[in-house]
Amino acid sequence: MNEECAGKILGSPEAQVIQTKEFEMKQPLLICCFPSAGVVGTIAANTLIEKFEMEEVAHVRSRYMPSAAVFLDGRLRHPFRIYGDKKRNLLVVTAELPVADDGLYPVSSALLDWGATVGVKETVILDGIPVQGIPSDRKVLFAAEEEKIGELKEDETMEILSKGIITGIAGSILSETLCRDMIGFALLTPAIAMVPDPEGAVQLLEALNRLYDVGVDVAELKESAAEIRKKMEEMAQQVDGFRRQQPSAGRPGYERMFA
Repeated sequence: MNEECAGKILGSPEAQVIQTKEFEMKQPLLICCFPSAGVVGTIAANTLIEKFEMEEVAHVRSRYMPSAAVFLDGRLRHPFRIYGDKKRNLLVVTAELPVADDGLYPVSSALLDWGATVGVKETVILDGIPVQGIPSDRKVLFAAEEEKIGELKEDETMEILSKGIITGIAGSILSETLCRDMIGFALLTPAIAMVPDPEGAVQLLEALNRLYDVGVDVAELKESAAEIRKKMEEMAQQVDGFRRQQPSAGRPGYERMFA
């Protein structure tokens, strides 16, 4: 049996968390990041993992995830991984492939069952809210359980999200925390819908730094964000220029691609 698949197993046959590294943490923060608008969660997760040189400590197996292989730097990886940092008391969950709707409950339940065994008391989702074009307002919004809202309101740079729905595996995890001795909340930011948006990831990581003194360096991420913003603004100007050159009579109008 492969050494990575011979670890401690927790969960039902529908979804299992396989722990491959032994570790001890005191109530670690569980940070969950999944592909969504601007892949800001995924970018944030990769930044944490790389900057802190986090090691993979577990992975999730489920028949509700596509049968596909993920390559990172030429190495095969499990598509739904959990990384740990004992020094900073952090666990980071990230995935490249989606979970089928029928599997959202068993996967989120197995993940939080495992989290409870290693002492997790707080779970945070980092995610993007899709918007058209380049977001003009980059504030971080939050949605949380009642007992967490007061603490989050102390950070005046963030705003409460008045209403909305979080779907997919992120929403399922938050829904599950409501049924457990565990606090769940989400940090969200407007993000470019169809293009990687590192600027959104910067906002989320800086919020995490303020709330938990994580200390992750986002300088390189800011540089790449500035480059992407410049390219997208240039593209928007080109689209506008093309639109103005077209005769309007008898022709359909052109929409702005970027706001």
